[in-house]
Amino acid sequence: MPHLVKMDKKYSKKGLRILAPEVQGSSVEAIETLVKKHKINYPIMKGSTRAPNMKGIPHSVVFNTAGELVFEGHPMDPEFDKSIKKALKDVEVADADADDGGGLFAKPLIAQRIWTNSEGKPLVAAVTAIEGENVMFKLKNGKKIPYPIAKLSEADQKLIKEASPGSDGESEDE
Repeated sequence: MPHLVKMDKKYSKKGLRILAPEVQGSSVEAIETLVKKHKINYPIMKGSTRAPNMKGIPHSVVFNTAGELVFEGHPMDPEFDKSIKKALKDVEVADADADDGGGLFAKPLIAQRIWTNSEGKPLVAAVTAIEGENVMFKLKNGKKIPYPIAKLSEADQKLIKEASPGSDGESEDE
């Protein structure tokens, strides 16, 4: 348990999310005692059942930012730490004081959705900032990329204009 608490503290700002299903039928009081003793900040779900292929407790699984399973086994296995580091390697943590509202978990200006460029090609991203003629997209893997607003479909350009800070939501010709 202390190992997971350390991992949570070390990597939570890069996007690590630990979920702890309780599979041994422990009482709520026993779980609360454990949470207080180890200062656990991640959720423990009571009433979970063990996966059929799970061999032993504790058991951990690690998914990368694309949702692919990259590790399954005991959390003290050296491959566990390596798989977490590798899964989070390409995640860029935004500076909490940045102009985009700050932080990896800051609320975006526009939630993740499918955007369409002027050639009809889709892109899945959230908008974290509008900077002059560019929009700052945040991709599913956490990377942020600037993208020219003029290269988006007319409907997407309108949506960005409406979400732009200082916009009252009305177009100039209304």
